[in-house]
Amino acid sequence: MKSKHEYKKALIIGTISVFSYIVCYYMRNILSVSTPAMLETGKFTKELVGTLSSIYMIAYAVGQLINGVVGDIVKPKIMVSGGLIISGLFSVLFALTPIKPIQILCFVFIGFSLSMLRGPLVKTISENTLPKYAQTCCVFFSFSSFAGPLIASLLAILLNWQLTFIISGIFACVISVAVFLVFTVLENKKVITFSQTQKNKGLKGISEVFKLDRFIFFMFIGGLVEISASSIGFWIPTFFTDRLGYSKETANMLFSAITLVKALAPFITLAVLKLFKDDELKMINFSFLTGAVFFALMLFTNNPFVNVALMLFARLFVGFASTILWSIYIPAQGKTGLVSTVNGVLDFSGYAIAAVANMIFSFTISSLDWNGIIIMWSIMMLSGSIASVIVKVKESKRTQNITFIP
Repeated sequence: MKSKHEYKKALIIGTISVFSYIVCYYMRNILSVSTPAMLETGKFTKELVGTLSSIYMIAYAVGQLINGVVGDIVKPKIMVSGGLIISGLFSVLFALTPIKPIQILCFVFIGFSLSMLRGPLVKTISENTLPKYAQTCCVFFSFSSFAGPLIASLLAILLNWQLTFIISGIFACVISVAVFLVFTVLENKKVITFSQTQKNKGLKGISEVFKLDRFIFFMFIGGLVEISASSIGFWIPTFFTDRLGYSKETANMLFSAITLVKALAPFITLAVLKLFKDDELKMINFSFLTGAVFFALMLFTNNPFVNVALMLFARLFVGFASTILWSIYIPAQGKTGLVSTVNGVLDFSGYAIAAVANMIFSFTISSLDWNGIIIMWSIMMLSGSIASVIVKVKESKRTQNITFIP
């Protein structure tokens, strides 16, 4: 009976959390899918849209750091519902105002408010469900990265850009109210409890996460994962057209196909991890080493089809390491009461590292040929493998020292 109760509780908490994050993800992609229609109106330029996108990313990254800490102090229902309603209201305002400074300000608030969701949601899942259910729930978070953009795309197809922002904003506000009410009911029924280990520490509480086991290592891994997701991912369509000779339409189609396959990585990871007897370090080593090999093999063939296949497998295996970080390591910190802060710091550092990497790629892509870029990609993945071996060796020596102490 207890097992059935825990399963039911995890199902309820997981469903409301994943659905909330899907809303967050489609809100994050509205600008991207609406850009072509916005440019056609003549009221927006590429420079302005680029500014809006950059402002959003900066606000979101900084917000992850701040709201990660706040999420361990303030109840999830306030953080999640607050983030949704603020982003919803400013989405509507953006569609209605023609004043550029206000439009830019809207995206500051949209970016910052959407950063209020993931940390508190993962904290809720981690602190209120059994570890095996927490991992599964967090794996389904990855589904949001596919479902969110898909919903945003459908809205952009059916509506003009202004209605896309308005309808999306109104829907986010409605979901905000629903989340607040559902979380309140779950709190009253003691289905959800809330740990406040960060209370009265403020931003100083960030230092606490650096004391957690393997945190520095996973910060490094988070940077590599974000580089793969953002910086490398950004250049893939260009790689397909410039190096492989595909048309823009075909390149975009292939990129979408790779993204779809990569969305399966979290579900595959849980099964493959069992083959490694739940040894996270061994699986991370295997994932990055294999990814590095697939990238390196691109140097030895010019066949477009083979290159696309190698790119697909490289991204898929790096996705395994990503799942270990976001769906296993972070939820495992539930007992510390610092899940939201851990998520925020790792997310922020990942964005920062990826931003630097993207600047390096932007500079080197004009001075190096594609072989040089591929070597860089492979070396970065190899560094993740080496880091996992170093940590494994250190932990083994530590265990041996403890074992042989007389």
